[in-house]
Amino acid sequence: GKIQDHAWTDQEVIYEAPHDLYTTTRHHYGSRIVFDPSGFLYFSIGERGIAHHAQDIRRPNGKIHRIFKNGSIPSDNPFVERDDALPTIFTFGNRNPQGLAVHPGTGHIWETEHGPMGGDELNVIHGGANYGWPSITYGRNYDGGVVSDHRERQGMRQPTLYWKPSIAVSGIHFVDSPSFPRWKNHLLVGALKYEEVRLLDIENDRVMHQEIILKNAGRVRDVCSAPDGAIYLVTNGPDTILKLTPVRDMNLEP
Repeated sequence: GKIQDHAWTDQEVIYEAPHDLYTTTRHHYGSRIVFDPSGFLYFSIGERGIAHHAQDIRRPNGKIHRIFKNGSIPSDNPFVERDDALPTIFTFGNRNPQGLAVHPGTGHIWETEHGPMGGDELNVIHGGANYGWPSITYGRNYDGGVVSDHRERQGMRQPTLYWKPSIAVSGIHFVDSPSFPRWKNHLLVGALKYEEVRLLDIENDRVMHQEIILKNAGRVRDVCSAPDGAIYLVTNGPDTILKLTPVRDMNLEP
């Protein structure tokens, strides 16, 4: 669809999960969408609170999917030739992916996802990779019980970074605004639990440093740069859009 005269128009469905695989639980929806420089469309679906579905490549839950913007499926998707898998799947073993962003320099897709009690993750996305949930995790169940006895297993990718305790990580965005030159290609990370925004310095697909740049902002759902050069935050509790602009004293950090 498109936005015209402040209205959503010309909507069409380009992806729909098979009806017999619909899940009616009210948990872990995923929900993020991003395009990469080659025009592929990536979107996330959470495991909907049924943890083992994340490891089942016959199901859409707990996955990141890749299609073209017209809904067709790329011929080089990792499972496209398999009869026992959904051809749209790009990665699996993802619990509840809450952020997707493209690094402006490398074109790599970065993802954040909620862990259980602890173990929120930041990942670089690789086609066909298994990110482990629930077979490996750095978190525990909300009642304190064990999800898995393993933090790593062969064939399952480790997170680039994990947060323990959980910060309830949410939307992410690589800074590309000329108004914040010292933050160029740094990653903004929203957080629900501590109502904060973090700034991560990324080099060679590694996190070199992270800091909290805003606290008590409300539950930060998403972050982005805008054509006016500002950074915008979407929060709930309260439901607000916040605008960040740089300090004009050039001797200070923006």
